[in-house]
Amino acid sequence: MSTKIKTFDFSLMIIPIIFTVIGVSVIYSLVLGTASDGLATKQGVIALFGIVAMLVASFSDYRFFRGVAPITYVISVVLLILVNFFGKTTNGAENWLDLKYFQLQPSELAKVFLVISMSAFFSKLISRIRWSHIFISLCLLAPPLILILKEPDLGTAVVIMVTYLTILLLAKPSASKVAIIFLVIAAACGVITLSYKNVGSFGRLLATYQKERIAVFLDPSLDPYGRGYNIKQAQITVGSGGITGKGLGKGSQSQLQFLPEAHTDFIFAGIAESYGFLGSFVLLVLYCFFIIRFIDIAALSKDNFGMLLVFGLSSMFLIQLVISVGMNLGILPVTGIPLPFLSYGGTSLFVSYFAVGLAQSVYIRHHKINF
Repeated sequence: MSTKIKTFDFSLMIIPIIFTVIGVSVIYSLVLGTASDGLATKQGVIALFGIVAMLVASFSDYRFFRGVAPITYVISVVLLILVNFFGKTTNGAENWLDLKYFQLQPSELAKVFLVISMSAFFSKLISRIRWSHIFISLCLLAPPLILILKEPDLGTAVVIMVTYLTILLLAKPSASKVAIIFLVIAAACGVITLSYKNVGSFGRLLATYQKERIAVFLDPSLDPYGRGYNIKQAQITVGSGGITGKGLGKGSQSQLQFLPEAHTDFIFAGIAESYGFLGSFVLLVLYCFFIIRFIDIAALSKDNFGMLLVFGLSSMFLIQLVISVGMNLGILPVTGIPLPFLSYGGTSLFVSYFAVGLAQSVYIRHHKINF
């Protein structure tokens, strides 16, 4: 144990805690005096459980999860099936299981469990990828992805697809396979464009609300008091913070509740109003360092599973950061992606800490693989 502590990466633990402290303080200021004024306390309590999970995962052998990958995969699919039958609907999406004492969001668990499953699958196939392997991996990906899209939760589906693609490419398929994969992705983007433009039978592929969301993203003035309202108010909130911010609980946009979903989807806008451009910049720099540290640890890993696992987790954090901040700035569509460690959401916070613990476990054991 003493040897493990000596090789412990404290920066990887301290940065998420800093994020959580910022998140809890901003959530407290945003919901103070409202019917939701107990959310900050709940977030803080869940953070403590998350830190415990991070420490347990850190001092456990990450290779254990390679052996139980099939079990974690089945658990994620079963939970996603349950949420489709018994889920609680929030903001039009049926993605929560009400367990009385807390609400569980299976799609958040599925993100990490799929990283584990795909890393275990591809770790044995590095540089030996065949089309049959890709087909099998897609068959594994399809059930949870379809169930998540059915909720519907497009944002989480995008995170899962990007993470899967990252792990697949790191498994080193041949150049011809990579070229075909990107051609397929380009074709899929083309089909989505045709659907958005209502060209022939393609028009039925995207739901009406998805087309409206894209249209309003491209031009928020099309629905300034409806779907475009969130985007415009988020942009105004970010700008109102100025250079140094207005301070916690002093922002007019957030305190007067012009900013919708301020403690979840638009937490970054609330942070920008409170801490300004400088505070937001420091936050993003810390996030970049945090993700780069993950990449460094992946490169240090002594085995393929550890390498794919940590790279997969880093891509998961990165795409969530890009989408969440992007939609707060109005440069990406609003998809309801939480900003890890900062947005209110118990499952997301707990899973994020657990993911850090997995990366920490890889780092602790990179000095000697038979630890």
